[in-house]
Amino acid sequence: MTTLVERPTPVTARSGGSDARRALIRWAWRLFRREWRQQVLALALLLVAVAATVVGLGVVTNVQSTDAALFGTANTRVDVSFSANSRPNEDIAHARQAFGTVDSIEHATIPIPGSINTVDLRDQSPNSTYARPMLRLVNGEWPVGPNDVAVTSGVATTFGLHVGSTWIVNGRTAHVVGTVENPKNLQDDFALVAPGQIAAPTGLTLLTNASNSQLTGFRTPGDSVGISTTGVSGPAQRRQQSLAVLLLATIGLLFVGLLSVAGFTVMAQRRMRALGMIGAIGATDRQVRLVMVTNGAAVGVVGALAGTVIGFGVWLALVPAFEHVVGHRFDAFNLDWWAVGAAPVLAVVTAVLAAWWPARAIARMPIVTALSGRPARPRPAHRFAALGSTLTTAGFVLLVIAHQRRTVLIVAGIVLTAVGMLLLAPLGIRALASMGRRSPIAIRLALRDLARYQARSGAALAAVSLAVGIAATIAVSASAQAAADKSTTNGNLPPNQLAVWIAGAPGPNQAPDKIAQAQGRPAVTPAQLATLQASVDSLAGSLHTRSVLPLEVASNPRAQLPSGGTGLFDIALVKQVATQSYSFLGVPIVATPALLNFYRIPSDAIRPGTDILITHGDLSNIRIIDGGADRDVLTPAVQIDGRLPAYSSAPSIVITPHLITTRGLTARPVGWLVQTAHPLTTAQITTARHAAAAIGMTIETRTASDHSLQNLRDYSTAAGLLVALGVLAMTVGLIRSETANDLRTLSATGATSRTRRTLTSATAGALGLLGGLLGTLGAYLALVAWHWHKVNYLAHPPYLDVAVLVVGLPAAAIVGGWLAAWRAPTGIAHRPME
Repeated sequence: MTTLVERPTPVTARSGGSDARRALIRWAWRLFRREWRQQVLALALLLVAVAATVVGLGVVTNVQSTDAALFGTANTRVDVSFSANSRPNEDIAHARQAFGTVDSIEHATIPIPGSINTVDLRDQSPNSTYARPMLRLVNGEWPVGPNDVAVTSGVATTFGLHVGSTWIVNGRTAHVVGTVENPKNLQDDFALVAPGQIAAPTGLTLLTNASNSQLTGFRTPGDSVGISTTGVSGPAQRRQQSLAVLLLATIGLLFVGLLSVAGFTVMAQRRMRALGMIGAIGATDRQVRLVMVTNGAAVGVVGALAGTVIGFGVWLALVPAFEHVVGHRFDAFNLDWWAVGAAPVLAVVTAVLAAWWPARAIARMPIVTALSGRPARPRPAHRFAALGSTLTTAGFVLLVIAHQRRTVLIVAGIVLTAVGMLLLAPLGIRALASMGRRSPIAIRLALRDLARYQARSGAALAAVSLAVGIAATIAVSASAQAAADKSTTNGNLPPNQLAVWIAGAPGPNQAPDKIAQAQGRPAVTPAQLATLQASVDSLAGSLHTRSVLPLEVASNPRAQLPSGGTGLFDIALVKQVATQSYSFLGVPIVATPALLNFYRIPSDAIRPGTDILITHGDLSNIRIIDGGADRDVLTPAVQIDGRLPAYSSAPSIVITPHLITTRGLTARPVGWLVQTAHPLTTAQITTARHAAAAIGMTIETRTASDHSLQNLRDYSTAAGLLVALGVLAMTVGLIRSETANDLRTLSATGATSRTRRTLTSATAGALGLLGGLLGTLGAYLALVAWHWHKVNYLAHPPYLDVAVLVVGLPAAAIVGGWLAAWRAPTGIAHRPME
């Protein structure tokens, strides 16, 4: 008798694995839905990162202005200045004969009563071929009639105008019919009339598309011609924008990855027992990882979609305010859509990878260790430090040899430098924990807890460091650029100062022809000076200040005047550029005791024999012209003193009593410098201008705002601080929620609320301190490599902004952690079930 026994078909990896995968994926999805409260923080981390990337892409793409502010859609701009006998029609006809289609804009000057500033009057067609992007109607109508005029908001504020009001323009009565602006330059203030309505233009602008051959040898009958072209600035600008977008996307990807690793590391620790249990019943390491990877994919998809939608909403809401910050209007949907589309995709991929990394560590953990719920023993920090130092060095070298041009090397250098700096985080955590051995018990527990859970602490610290690094990079770069732009002057005046000039007296920054016109005029009598001084004191009182500095210039009373004869001639400082050729530097202000005291310069700080004090500049070839009978050009003894202001209309050049005595010069009053405690408002400037006009004087205030870089620096610091605090709040919340059982145990053993608050605030403060130091150090390291061939570019650090990031961040984190830890944990018996 034969008995046949059928052997069961073995379960293959493919068939059985498929069923297991489906079961584990369903379990992971149920965990995601059931534990959504525990994953809100991870979702929020990912959402903020994606939203910040979308907003950042919009900022980078639209932050730079274009040549359209000056050229419209043309590639060539010809500026012609006129004298009384000029014929603008001949210039226009000549240009059209040479170039073909030409847009013409005629200019005239409108004086502002009581001010040295003027307003540009233009006749410009809104329907022209090339100049159309330079005009936009904000309100009202375009000027079409001979008495119609439209003004910008700045001109309307200066002259108190509105649509429908009447305005006397250069002796003609005009009706304000509209409000206009140059959308490509919101700081451009002008008045607009219909074409052909300027009777005596003082200048002409021609816009055209011209080739190099057409520009060669082009001349106009005008008195002075300036030709400028867009050249290759447009393509170069687009390349810079694309590079900036690429760099931002790279940094955004790192930020997303670090935030996600921090969240998923905590979630893996929370699910350690459950994952150990499925491993105990036969799940493979790959299947254990599948649970976390599926969870990461779900979190990534939800966070990426929500972050993209919220990012677009925030960007659209910020557009109006951002336009005023950058000073031009733009299309809100003018974005690099490939980068916008790549951001959520990269976020999902990064979330999956971020979930895979802690899942890999959990899957390799022994089942008994996983079931115990104890964290794995942290790896030695010196291994991370060695790898981090190697990667940082490699990234630094790549950034140096990239020379700001090689895109692949730039991206690789930024990634390696950032990753290398972040791998130094575990070493910082261990060092900080070792330093806290003698600290109070609550602080010691918090620092040891960070070292014990090194994986999640390192990821959280890396995210904070990257946020600080981005803010520090922007702040330092903006400060360096602002210092480079102000290498010779900070502008004409600071925003909290006002100069009052006596009529006919040239200011320190007046052009030589204006100074020549004033030479020989009689000096102000003592009685007149007393009257003017009382008026200035009254003006200062209306501005709530008593800080009034009289300004005097040194004059040669025996000078040979340009008009013939002798009389007063104000001393002028020049730089010799060739034989009998000089460039004008300014009119020195007399170093009176009041002036030296105003700028806190001790009289003994002036070296004996010094003729001129100057705040900056190249001292070679500096000369003095005093209009003497023998037309002397003197070589003065010059001393640099950085305490003097670097403003062209302030006393940046000072003549000492030594030169006045040796040359027999006299001091002549020219005006006063009024300083207020706060920046002057538009209303205060208008009131001061009217008051000055009533007594026959003129005022000078800051003519243009150059604080865009300062605003960018301050805004970036504030944004970086807020992002870093947000990351700290979310990651500390994750860490504290994971150690809720420890807090319950501490409460059961008698720990007070003070101890619990100290734990949370110490955790946040430690991460904030290390994040501020590592982020700022990494930013400076990358910037030094970026500007390796001109490191002195970074010689003007923003001390306040750096202090806010390095000191203010941990201080705010400590206060926030103390306030947020007010809630006591539930009873020790109320433990969550797995």
